[in-house]
Amino acid sequence: MEVEEEEDNHEQQEDIKTIDDQSSVGTQSVGSMSATKEGTVETPGTLKAGISEPQAPPVTSEEGSSPPVFSAQQERTGPPQDDASNMIIRSFSEDSEGVRTEHSQQSQSAASIGTESAASIMTEQEEAPIQLNEPAVIEEVNAAEPTRYLDVELALNEDLTCEYKRTKLSSLTVEGTVQVRVKSRFEEEPLPEHQQLSMIPFFLVFQDHSGHIKALQENKKFVENVTHEQGNAIANREFTYTIKVPREEEYFPVVRYKCGNSLRPVPIRVQSRVRIQGKHARIALQISSNPQNPSDLVHLTIIMSVPEGVRGESLQCNPPGGVWNESKRVVLWCVSELGGGEKFQLQSIFDIEEELLNSSESEEDLAEKLEFPVLSRCQCSGAQLSDVALEVSDVGSDIFPAKVSKTVVQRFRVSHKESNR
Repeated sequence: MEVEEEEDNHEQQEDIKTIDDQSSVGTQSVGSMSATKEGTVETPGTLKAGISEPQAPPVTSEEGSSPPVFSAQQERTGPPQDDASNMIIRSFSEDSEGVRTEHSQQSQSAASIGTESAASIMTEQEEAPIQLNEPAVIEEVNAAEPTRYLDVELALNEDLTCEYKRTKLSSLTVEGTVQVRVKSRFEEEPLPEHQQLSMIPFFLVFQDHSGHIKALQENKKFVENVTHEQGNAIANREFTYTIKVPREEEYFPVVRYKCGNSLRPVPIRVQSRVRIQGKHARIALQISSNPQNPSDLVHLTIIMSVPEGVRGESLQCNPPGGVWNESKRVVLWCVSELGGGEKFQLQSIFDIEEELLNSSESEEDLAEKLEFPVLSRCQCSGAQLSDVALEVSDVGSDIFPAKVSKTVVQRFRVSHKESNR
């Protein structure tokens, strides 16, 4: 009996050992199946992101003891884990307890590698000297362009054309032209020669307070009439134009005007008298300058036409100086200047052909037939005939900044024709 009982006890102990061995093998199989089924880790040491890590040694524990568990404090104090480690940790929470322990160790290994890498980077940074960027020094640059001065030169030219018949005024016209020339300069150093300057527009104000102007005409190539924007400018006889010329250092006509009958200037007078003495024709001329002329008359020319039947080549002058022109049948005298209120006389003598002498009954009748019209031309600088005034100003825009100044050059010319018929 005792022998049989001992054999039975021995067989039960072997059965128990066999069951323990099988249960241990079953536990390992369950861990392998769980890892394969999750798909996150196929073999120990392989991360989900495909990064190969050194294979961690297998976890061994004594029978009956629970796998190691990481405390919350250890997880908080550990280095920050990357996204792959976090994903692995989140998948662990869904696995069995044994598998979670194994992969937690892998995460810890990966975290330790990250810690070592961070430590090596910190070491390199500590060894390398830290270079601080010095604060940039911003120099204040004056971006504003140098002050530009626009010198506007205005040339005001007026032409008087008049005709007298038997010392009486027959016709008179006064026409004027305004020309513009601009030049830029700078108060500071001038700009380089190769730098192109844009042309700056400016305002030209045409003032006719005396009402001499009958008509105005602007040159639309360079002028824009903006008088309608000036309120009562028309009532005040002021006309405003925007002027923009294409080039500097060159005159451009911008405005033409014509005066009315209210303006009757007489800067010069020419009087003539014809007498017949035998076979000769004697012509006396007197040229007078108006005492009210603001300055001297200069470049004075007197042209006298000689009719047919009078031999021009027989000319005798007193004082001498007249020049006979056969092709034009005129006698020309030139006088450099004639002061205000001054006058001078010219006498010329011609031979008369026999045919012309025989056609008249008396010398008086012949003197009435012969006509010696006289055309005198002269000019006066620094003066004008009308009361026109010109002003300039900037356009008042930041786009065209400039200080505008003006210079007015005045001149008038006279074409005076006198005849005894």
